[in-house]
Amino acid sequence: MFDFLIIQGWLLIFARASAFVTIAPFFSIRGIPVLVKIGFSFILSVVLLPLVPFAPMEHISLLAWWFLVIKEVAVGLTLAFLANMVFAAVRISGELIDIHIGFAMASVLDPQTQTSTTLMGQFKYMVAILIFLSVDGHHVLISALAHSYTLVPIANVVIDPIVSLYVLKTFVGMFALAFKIAAPIIAVLIIADIALGLVARTVPQLNVFILGFPLKTGLGMFTVAIVIPLFATVVGYLLSQMERDLITVMELMAR
Repeated sequence: MFDFLIIQGWLLIFARASAFVTIAPFFSIRGIPVLVKIGFSFILSVVLLPLVPFAPMEHISLLAWWFLVIKEVAVGLTLAFLANMVFAAVRISGELIDIHIGFAMASVLDPQTQTSTTLMGQFKYMVAILIFLSVDGHHVLISALAHSYTLVPIANVVIDPIVSLYVLKTFVGMFALAFKIAAPIIAVLIIADIALGLVARTVPQLNVFILGFPLKTGLGMFTVAIVIPLFATVVGYLLSQMERDLITVMELMAR
């Protein structure tokens, strides 16, 4: 009976860990084989098993146990979704820049999501991933997952509307955050548009459309190159915000 209870607890740990790995940043890259992700989740859950306290579940029905599995999956998906918001904001900021710089007409295939994305959006996303790995962000995610079993114990997950409202608030804030990241470059390009408009009124013979496209592209690329050193600082702040969001949502789930 004792061994069966241990297996029950391990399966609940594995359910949360595998759901987290499925959509968490970096770990969810489509190029990684599914068996590798499952194996990583399996090893992670085995390592965490001696460290995770859980109450015995001797007299629990099969239906109630499956309900616990669903709640553990929901916890893993919620944490991974919040972690993804940072990188989604970075990508959206790049796509906003592409609209003004003129690169929105070109798109590339994102190997992680298997969807089309713009050039600057993919560039900023890849830079953010590299910064994320350079500061051991993947270790932070694993640590957050391990810490979640302490803040949100196994079989004690609370499904509260407050959690949904906080996730929704974070999702809405992602778009505001993306605009803040892209704002300096967009401001420069808007000033360039105003200047080209004044040139068009002053010299009507000049084809501003033909002149404006390479000018805005070059100016945009030059501005991006200037602000790249600051981008690392911004990503570092976003990763700190991600940690705070993960801790907050775990505390809400444990109420």
